[in-house]
Amino acid sequence: MEYCPRTLRQIFESYNHFDKELVWHWFRQIVEGLAHIHGQGIIHRDLTPNNIFFDARNDIKIGDFGLAKFLKLEQLDHDVTLPSDTIGVSIDGTGQVGTYFYTAPEIEQEWPKINEKADMYSLGVVFFELWHPFGTAMERHIILSDLKQKGELPLSWIAQFPEQESLLKRLMSPSPSDRPSATYLLKHAFPPRMESELLDNILRKMHTSEDRGVYDKVMSAIFDEEILSLKIEHQHAGKPSIEYVDSATEIRDFVVEMTREVFKQHCAKHLELMPMRLLDDCPEFDRKTVKLLTHGGDMLELCHELRLPFVSWLTSNQKTSFKRYEISYVYRRSIGHSPPNRYLQGDFDIVGGVPALTEAEAIKVTMDILTCFFPPDYFEIHLNHGDLLDAIWSWVGIKPEHRQKVAELLYMMSSLRPQSSERKLKWAVIRRQLLQELNLAEAVVNRLQIVNLRFCGTADLALPRLRGALPADKPMRKALDELSDLFIYLKVWKVENHVYIDSLMPPTEKYHRDLFFQIYLMKDNNPGSVSEGALLAIGGRYDYLLHHMSDHEYRTNPQCAVGTSLALETIVLHSPADFRPIGNEATTNVLVCSKGGGGLLVERMKLVAELWEENIKADFVPIPDPSLTEQYEYASEHDIRCLVILTDAGVSQTGFVKVRYLELKREKEVKREMLVKFLLDAMATQFRNPSLWN
Repeated sequence: MEYCPRTLRQIFESYNHFDKELVWHWFRQIVEGLAHIHGQGIIHRDLTPNNIFFDARNDIKIGDFGLAKFLKLEQLDHDVTLPSDTIGVSIDGTGQVGTYFYTAPEIEQEWPKINEKADMYSLGVVFFELWHPFGTAMERHIILSDLKQKGELPLSWIAQFPEQESLLKRLMSPSPSDRPSATYLLKHAFPPRMESELLDNILRKMHTSEDRGVYDKVMSAIFDEEILSLKIEHQHAGKPSIEYVDSATEIRDFVVEMTREVFKQHCAKHLELMPMRLLDDCPEFDRKTVKLLTHGGDMLELCHELRLPFVSWLTSNQKTSFKRYEISYVYRRSIGHSPPNRYLQGDFDIVGGVPALTEAEAIKVTMDILTCFFPPDYFEIHLNHGDLLDAIWSWVGIKPEHRQKVAELLYMMSSLRPQSSERKLKWAVIRRQLLQELNLAEAVVNRLQIVNLRFCGTADLALPRLRGALPADKPMRKALDELSDLFIYLKVWKVENHVYIDSLMPPTEKYHRDLFFQIYLMKDNNPGSVSEGALLAIGGRYDYLLHHMSDHEYRTNPQCAVGTSLALETIVLHSPADFRPIGNEATTNVLVCSKGGGGLLVERMKLVAELWEENIKADFVPIPDPSLTEQYEYASEHDIRCLVILTDAGVSQTGFVKVRYLELKREKEVKREMLVKFLLDAMATQFRNPSLWN
């Protein structure tokens, strides 16, 4: 959370004189905060100087929402369990009166309905304190007691501040309907030519005037070297200009090195992206990115994620088959006035191939990396499909306009294993919110509960139930067939433990419209544990994004694309300190091919996995039955020079496979059981030892 060094109460404790313009400035910021809170449908119900904070730049922040409630149709049922310190007098450890003076009459009298005007009463008391410094705690107690109980104010204060007295009477009216709203105050209650209004005029002129003179002057003032130097000296007084923290540096280096090696084992090419770009280049999928302002007034944004820039490059270069990886930092906005937060991320993408098979490799790559640092049983893989989720929404009866809010609530249990006791406990909380906050019909919520209990779990249980219960239209059949194929392919690569279908899991990215997955670290690995898993990776198919960002020519030949994103920062955080990076880097890529035999897909998958385990960079054409010509073209496109060609006769360990090195135009039949040794020996000499080919 943002650190705020002091409260308005602390200001009042040494408040013997005041600046009128500063008081109006503070009051306006408080009112702006309330207008925002009320605009979100929230009543604070505990607005006091103790809950009004000043941040590092002396801007006001309203905090402590422990008693806050959501408004419903502008009104709210009164909470009869309101803590006793909000009703009547409460004395804190310093002997000062607590929240009594700020509590609206309707709360004290326990009206059945209250609204946001209760906060406006509290604002009135704060407003008075801003304009009336107190010499002692006793003076404050007497004057505020008279104000609350009798509505009386000191005559000398009324004579000095008649306009403030008029506004105060309205704010503290016994009738909530007579109190002005925060929005009304912003429009009508502040003196003219305030600093904020002057600033508004400047900003308006910057936006509407064709003359850049005002804009350039503002930029010059912001980047004035002398002022910046003074600010830096003030902010960093007594602190070193560079703070070096080496506690996780070595672990981070190891994680990056091992991640890169696994990516390269799968024959992905490194494609480095620019860490920032002009704001005009931003597609509509971008969220609240970190934005920077240059001296010339141009707006830049730091990289929020690694996939969108890659897709932009992909479509502009018209690539139809490509494997890439990137390891870089992504940036998120920080709270308050701190520098942006950065997180290390690793991305792996496959363009081309067929559904389910490329998703299987994306998950395999992810698991190969994660199992470098943790035991295999520490993970859970949660799968879903966009078409399946759409079918669930329709079957349950959730209207399109409600689906986003429902998905946000359901995401609260995405990290919990389907059918676990922890998930059932979480569902009870979600169910209550679906009924009370979103006003969903009980029949709809009951159907969601059926999905959670019956249609989420292992594939052998969930898939047959889904096929039997949901309408068998084309999108639904496609979704279930792809999920079924994905489980088969994962099983070939021995990724089969703790893999679940979570039919209620929403995608973390809007562009995941087909298969998508999330992988969690369940480090406790304890059935009785209530801790939620740490999200280590997300991924899925993003054909929709590719189509959305491509031009007409590229769209006429639609491509498949799948990717995985690993939260390397989270891996660093949770990794044990005793792992070591992989050695014996292989330098030549190998393409595992087939000749005849119907494509020998399973056999190719098994052999390529065997080569990966030996740290040999290996790949295969991700379609079931490629021709030999297609495989040669794939090798050429991906700069692969060594082919291992499987035939029906070479499938068993006693059979032979053909190794062909394209650059030297050399070929040799190698016994299947000796293949790994032959490749390692050949790579040690760049395949140039003549005795290898004898």
